[in-house]
Amino acid sequence: MKGGMILFDLNNKNAFITGSAQGIGRGIALKLAKYGANIIAADINEDGLQKTINKIKEMERKTIPLKMDVSDKKQVNEGVKKALDEFKTIDILVNCAGITNSSLLVDLKEEIWERVMDVNAKSVFLVSQAVAKNMIKEKRGKIINISSQAAKVGEAGNGVYCASKAAVSMLTQVFALELAQYNINVNAVCPGYVDTDIMQEVFEKRGPLEGMTHEQYKRHLLSNVPLKRMAQTGEIGELVAFLASDLSSYITGVSIIIAGGKTLI
Repeated sequence: MKGGMILFDLNNKNAFITGSAQGIGRGIALKLAKYGANIIAADINEDGLQKTINKIKEMERKTIPLKMDVSDKKQVNEGVKKALDEFKTIDILVNCAGITNSSLLVDLKEEIWERVMDVNAKSVFLVSQAVAKNMIKEKRGKIINISSQAAKVGEAGNGVYCASKAAVSMLTQVFALELAQYNINVNAVCPGYVDTDIMQEVFEKRGPLEGMTHEQYKRHLLSNVPLKRMAQTGEIGELVAFLASDLSSYITGVSIIIAGGKTLI
């Protein structure tokens, strides 16, 4: 306890975070670094990745960038090997890489379905599988998957994203059951509307599908949030930090909604 605030002790923990070049992933990387973790930042976006790395270095944490397509098994395995060569262990894995697409299912192209499912769901399987093998040897670990409130309740114009995040939540349950014997906790975080560039793109592209402008659609969505605002990336990071810490040692296999009261199931 310091100054009345609980600090999650992640000192000397090594955290592997996918999708860490921007948005929620960057927010999580910075928050875990704040609490003492070393960061392995993985993303396909090199420029964004370097910005994240620079911020972490300012916090005097050990960090390396990994340019990696999380849907490619070869790249995933090579990236995990590089991380282990550098840090020896991976104590925390955060699967945050994700993309979205705004389209009615009747108009959705098959190649877009496949790409969204690959990045959002297949990547959780590939990266978790690769990292879990090291965690099993160490007989400890924390895996946190970034799902979505869209995994709980379907959203018009967002079908493939909803399906992919529902898959993430189910992968979370099964990995939790299979890895519990090795003292590995596996949980998911389900954010609602978070103030990121991707969310602004959603307002812009999905609004017309509902017959609304960008601002009209934004107001419409937020009107259904009891707290009447979007989350900040750091707020998602705080929940992830808790799940990554020893304080969550008896929590596994659950998907926790952080959506300002929007989704109450």
